[in-house]
Amino acid sequence: MESTRGKLTVLQTIDNLEFREYEVPEPVEGGMVLKMIRANVCGSDVHIRHGSHPLVREGCAMGHEGVGQIDKLSPSVTSDWAGEPLTAGDRVVATYFQACHRCPECNNGHPNICRNAYTGWSTQADDAQHFYGTFATHYSIGSHQAVYKVPDSVSSKAVSSANCALSQVYYGCLLGEVSYGDKVVILGAGGLGVCASAVASSKGAEVFVAEMVPGRLAKAKEFGAHHTIDLSVADDGNGRVDLVREATGGGADVVIDLTGVPDAFSESARIARSGGIVVEIGNISPNKYTQFDPGLFTRTGVQIRAAIRYPVEVLGRAVKFIESTPQFPWESLVDKDFTFDQVNEAVAAAEAKQVTRAGIVI
Repeated sequence: MESTRGKLTVLQTIDNLEFREYEVPEPVEGGMVLKMIRANVCGSDVHIRHGSHPLVREGCAMGHEGVGQIDKLSPSVTSDWAGEPLTAGDRVVATYFQACHRCPECNNGHPNICRNAYTGWSTQADDAQHFYGTFATHYSIGSHQAVYKVPDSVSSKAVSSANCALSQVYYGCLLGEVSYGDKVVILGAGGLGVCASAVASSKGAEVFVAEMVPGRLAKAKEFGAHHTIDLSVADDGNGRVDLVREATGGGADVVIDLTGVPDAFSESARIARSGGIVVEIGNISPNKYTQFDPGLFTRTGVQIRAAIRYPVEVLGRAVKFIESTPQFPWESLVDKDFTFDQVNEAVAAAEAKQVTRAGIVI
């Protein structure tokens, strides 16, 4: 049988991406190999390029968000994680991390913080399956990565953000207990912020989206945001807090921070009303700091909850959410496409916040 070679993007050195070619492997037991259709650039891909991820380092494959078509399927796999039959040629989305179900975190009911979550993604691209990232022609899915079939009614472009952006904020809204009538402040109007607007507004919340780049705010309105706040008019952190608290009439019931800016974390705790909830998602890079007033925090009774990754079943819910909300222009979330050879340009556009979500058409 003639072998097939594929191409992927690798972090060669910090700030330097390169393409490599490998023979496309057979699927691992219980897994599958996808032909990638689309991949998107997430903010964390920008951090990874700059060397700010604790596990995905030089020599690792780039990319984690996207949608693919089953090319090779392990004989033991007959259905997705919701029981839907699977066969070669089906379109699927998969968690970019695994839940091993054998570590203390998984055993304690927190598979989203499985200590082995990045066993695949953090493996050197030269090793074994090679295709550990989505910025590639192929993607090797392990047996502990959850996979969900894409309904025929949902386009590949619409679903391409499901396995990171949408699932992440869907979990954030669950963790923040977002419900009808809540005032929800979303800090950041990138791909995650836009998705969070859709989820929170669908739960009946009054949604406020705040952003330092005002040109990004219009997209949030298309996805259910009721109010937008231009934070760039404030002089400093105190000004940003005052601006949002005034807009919300005294503070938010729930604040979801998606910015990746350390100072936004401390500001979030002050934006929330007394007894409110802060969900921290955006700050994922270690060893970055912000000043914090613990006495003020204690006196407000605000709760801060960390949402890293998501329980795997949330991905299935995210796909159904896209299918059931045609009122939102899901395809437009990916507002600029790049060719596979333009990966560097796509990452640069995402970092410069020139786009809501940069798409890479494989």
